[in-house]
Amino acid sequence: MFATINKEKYHSKVAGIFNDENTAHSAKETLIDYGHFTERHINIITPHDNNAGHKIEPETHAIGKLISQSHFLFGSIGFLFGLLLASLLSSVGPTFAQSSPMLTHMALAIIGIFLGFIIAGVISLRPDHDPLINDAIEATQQNKWALIVQAEESGDRQRARQLLQPIAVSVSETY
Repeated sequence: MFATINKEKYHSKVAGIFNDENTAHSAKETLIDYGHFTERHINIITPHDNNAGHKIEPETHAIGKLISQSHFLFGSIGFLFGLLLASLLSSVGPTFAQSSPMLTHMALAIIGIFLGFIIAGVISLRPDHDPLINDAIEATQQNKWALIVQAEESGDRQRARQLLQPIAVSVSETY
């Protein structure tokens, strides 16, 4: 279900941190020559780059769609689940649910919506991106260079990591 909601073309990222510009550009050429990546898959972030956020997460429109669609979908599912549970409780449940079915339906529908929103929020947060983003931003603030590889598949991510590890100061990735 997550794959149908997530419209990002590049689900994974790999970041390599470098001490100087030459090593970063050399790593980029290595990725193109041996990793079979193209220029559009690779972004180099210079020290104190004002456009670093966009270079790390270029698909902001797709991320926004993921957030709105997941909240709508899971909120709706939660609403329906709450109504279904309320109907069940109102017909065969405890006396308090049977004595006020309207209140039971409203309460459980609202609880279902909120639980759906919580699930959507967990999906939208993408906590696996935080270490990569933090590493790249901190590196550029320390006058280092960051190279971001946008990977379409897990095989691309693994290939990029293998090529960057021997030459980068550090490597981090998302899943």
